[in-house]
Amino acid sequence: MTRKWLNRIGVLVILLALVIPTVMGGGKKEAPAKESETAPVVRLRIGHANAPADNSALHVTSMVFKEMVEKESNKKIQCQIFPSGQLGKDSEMADNTVSGAQDVHVTSLNLITQYAPRLNAFILPYMFEDNMKFRKARDTLWNDINDYLVKRSKLHLLTLWDSGYRHVMSTKPVYQLSDLQKLKFRVPPSPVMIKMVESWGVKPTPVEWSEVFNALQLGVIDAIEVDDSVLISAKMNEVVKYITDNDHILQVSIAAMSEIVYQKLSPDLKAAVDRAIQATKPVVDSRSAGILEEARTISKAKGVQFLGRPKDYPVWAEKARSAWPEFYKLIGEGDPELGKQTVEGIFAAAGK
Repeated sequence: MTRKWLNRIGVLVILLALVIPTVMGGGKKEAPAKESETAPVVRLRIGHANAPADNSALHVTSMVFKEMVEKESNKKIQCQIFPSGQLGKDSEMADNTVSGAQDVHVTSLNLITQYAPRLNAFILPYMFEDNMKFRKARDTLWNDINDYLVKRSKLHLLTLWDSGYRHVMSTKPVYQLSDLQKLKFRVPPSPVMIKMVESWGVKPTPVEWSEVFNALQLGVIDAIEVDDSVLISAKMNEVVKYITDNDHILQVSIAAMSEIVYQKLSPDLKAAVDRAIQATKPVVDSRSAGILEEARTISKAKGVQFLGRPKDYPVWAEKARSAWPEFYKLIGEGDPELGKQTVEGIFAAAGK
């Protein structure tokens, strides 16, 4: 066979190699995989400062959001919870969530207000007559709250819930305000709470939350103000002996995602997070009351004495409310009139 014919046969073989797969496949190209099918799993780290217990409001909220977002995203988002301050102190976790170094932070609202001062309006002393007023205001203003958080602090609102009123918990009995004035009283690093305590004639003692248990045990402080859920979640019923139901502030807690992290999500995963937010809120609301009741029941059995309302309760409320005008400038971020309008807007949304 001549070289010329060999060359022709070689060309024919090459052509057949190209044509046969097309014929066998009907001339159809294989459809490319969808982006959602090929995208890697997004992993979110959720951090909070409390123990990993079923009676910890912060941990329960973390678990509920994890369940909902994994369900809504078909496991394309997977969460890992880091309780007990494993990701750092509350202040560090807040900083890291704002910067995008941490994905989600679950904490008390008063620890977030330094990044979003207008939200101090939700934790003014003696602000809400009951938790249903708060929930009505929250639901009415939800989008406004989230828009403000995103713009002001790069935080994306996941849920906002109440855990009953904050009370004075102490190693010595507090029946009236004069009893508290004799004690070393720890309050969180919140301008509103510090001013409230000062209005009562008490000098606040600063102690990091992670150090409070030991501080009470060693007598560095005599009293704290927290909601009843921490009696179990932070084991405070092992160190406090008395609880005074002065109901000064409704405990409001928050779960927030870094807006930087949220914006990196694909559109379908953002939608999954949004659906998870709506699914999380009613579940957390319903679990809150049970956690509080259990905390009080167990603590009574451990010997903690509940002293009821202080004898001079109206004095506590009057003194604390008299400090409200001092907060308007803080809430309005330098504009007291805006601060006052913000408070009035919450009252209106609550149906007062």
